[in-house]
Amino acid sequence: MGRYFLPASISGLWCRSSFDARAEQTRLAEVVVRCAAALVASDADAQALIERKCHLLTAMAPHIVLAWTWFGSPQAETLRPQTVAGAASDYAHALVIERTPLTKIGPAFRTLTGRRLEPFNVSTMSLYRPWRLAAREHGVRSVLALPLASFHDEQRGLFVLYSDIDGYFDRVGVGLFEALAQLFSAILSRASRNAELARAAHHDPLTGLHNRSALALLTTSLLRRTESDPPTAVLMIDLDHFKCINDQHGHAAGDEALKQAASRLQSALRRQDVLVRWGGEEFAVCLTGAQPGDARGVAEKLRARIAAEPVSLGGSLTHALTASIGLAQLAAGESLTAAIGRADAALYRAKGQGRNRVELATPPVPAAPL
Repeated sequence: MGRYFLPASISGLWCRSSFDARAEQTRLAEVVVRCAAALVASDADAQALIERKCHLLTAMAPHIVLAWTWFGSPQAETLRPQTVAGAASDYAHALVIERTPLTKIGPAFRTLTGRRLEPFNVSTMSLYRPWRLAAREHGVRSVLALPLASFHDEQRGLFVLYSDIDGYFDRVGVGLFEALAQLFSAILSRASRNAELARAAHHDPLTGLHNRSALALLTTSLLRRTESDPPTAVLMIDLDHFKCINDQHGHAAGDEALKQAASRLQSALRRQDVLVRWGGEEFAVCLTGAQPGDARGVAEKLRARIAAEPVSLGGSLTHALTASIGLAQLAAGESLTAAIGRADAALYRAKGQGRNRVELATPPVPAAPL
């Protein structure tokens, strides 16, 4: 059943006579308290948690016909509501605000800079077409846009509310809504911090690559349980005589050489391949879907890429670099740890045979029958 709205001149009189601002404030205060409790107790996804609280808000304060949020880079060119709640949700789902000379001075992009604007009224006569649409089709009469900000990084956002009462936010007061915005900012900040901590736990801070602890997360996608599963190869790569760089030029020069080597390796791999800084000057590569001949070709390509030109250590200082590589093709049912062990043994054979070469691992020993 659709919603019906009285003409603005009549509905405004009805709302003024029936609207209880004090009761509304009490309901809004309960929403704020519940949101604060959820911030302390819940580890749910930030967007999902905020959307649930927006649904609670519009359920407990039905004169708020729409609440939506957006969060991201303050330089974003397009804003599309990310969480939406309320009777006028269809309006928000279709809303797209492109950054233009006109919208840059409008409430959305001005609020994105961190400014708190005063609430404003809209009507079917508003100059901005989306506001006319909101007023005509959803009975919207007043709007409040509040800034969101991460306390952890540079991201910014919006918390936008629409009411079907003229002057609703002035009559109720914006303080409770500002408290909600601060709680939403705290939720988003916690999510940003947790994401950074998770990344730090599984990434090498120097090169930005996965570290060896991340390999456990990738094991499921790399294993071959049966012969029909896609082939997977593992490469273990060691930069030859790398200690000489640290000894002769210092650890800062060694770090620069490692970053350049990592970049060269990454640029020679496919998107689905996984490059890991294994430790020190050693790297591991997991090649998914690589037949034995293709894996050998990739290994030779990586070896040649490292040796192609000296690494720059700052100023005019350079240093020639080569790599030794061990290659193991995963057998069906073999653990990733076992395959890495075979590739590592092949790597040491490559180093023992003169370095700057690729050596193939010996096949795994078949399990003895029971």
